[in-house]
Amino acid sequence: MANLTIDTLQKNKNVFNPNPENQTEQYGIWDLTRSSLLFNSPPSIESFFVVSDNYEMRPDLIAAVVYGDQGKVGSLLKFNSISNPFAIEKNRYLIVPSDDSVTNSVSAKKIAIQNNPSSNTNTNPNEVFKKNQEQKKFKVSEGRKKFLQSKIKNQPNVILPPNVLQPEEKSIEKRNGFIVFGPNAGGGGYNKPQG
Repeated sequence: MANLTIDTLQKNKNVFNPNPENQTEQYGIWDLTRSSLLFNSPPSIESFFVVSDNYEMRPDLIAAVVYGDQGKVGSLLKFNSISNPFAIEKNRYLIVPSDDSVTNSVSAKKIAIQNNPSSNTNTNPNEVFKKNQEQKKFKVSEGRKKFLQSKIKNQPNVILPPNVLQPEEKSIEKRNGFIVFGPNAGGGGYNKPQG
């Protein structure tokens, strides 16, 4: 069985392996979610392809038909904004970009990375905010911990799961001739019958 060489991966490898020190000749960590193309101008469309029954979930076969090369599956998926090849369904229209558009888009991305190495990331503001908040959440000063502990009114004697009573608590109690269930729960009173 021959190896399938995906064009977008081969043409712009440094986009997908942000940590070259983690790579070996055969194995490595590759981030395939990164953007490998940059559109400086509208792409030139060679043709359109309508997905039939035989080509559902098979972008490799579609690439073989439209380009004569299964390896161009990466370009086909990227230009059609398809991240999941198994989502290609019957009757979907796919654009088939020209080879020049693919080459120009890859070259534009390479130039952008060379001019600004930090552009080799997909900077989503929501992700940046989320990461900042995650970092803050794990940094609590000792002073803040002591302050919070002092504000807890009913500190338990023994730390137990919420469904287990403390040693001095009771689950049932008799008050004024009534049986009270969960007398220690919530600190509220108990309902007396009307009458």
